[in-house]
Amino acid sequence: MAAKGAYAGCKWCGGRGCLQCDIEREKDAKRDREQLENPQPIFEADLNNPDDVALLKLFFGREAIEHAWGKNGDGVREIGRNAAIASLLQKLHREKPEAPNAS
Repeated sequence: MAAKGAYAGCKWCGGRGCLQCDIEREKDAKRDREQLENPQPIFEADLNNPDDVALLKLFFGREAIEHAWGKNGDGVREIGRNAAIASLLQKLHREKPEAPNAS
C-alpha cells in the first residue's frame, strides 16, 4: 500500500512514498504544461531529402491512411504510431555515419 501523498511517477521510490514524491510530481506537471503550451510536431519531412520523402510515402501515403481507417486499422492511434516510427527512422538516417570514400 502506498503512503499518502505518494506519486506513482516518482523515479526515486516508484510510488511507495518518499520525500522526493512532491518534487517529482511538480517536475512532471511542469513538463506536461510546457508540452501543452509549446507543442512540437511528431514528424517533419524535408521534401528535398529523398530519405524523408520515402518515409512520408511509407508511413503517411495512401496505403497507410487506408489501412489506418480500414477494417484492421487503429485510426488516429495508428497514424500517431506511424509518425513516431517515421521520426525515429529519420533520426537514425540522419545520424548514420557517411561511408568512407574508397580512393
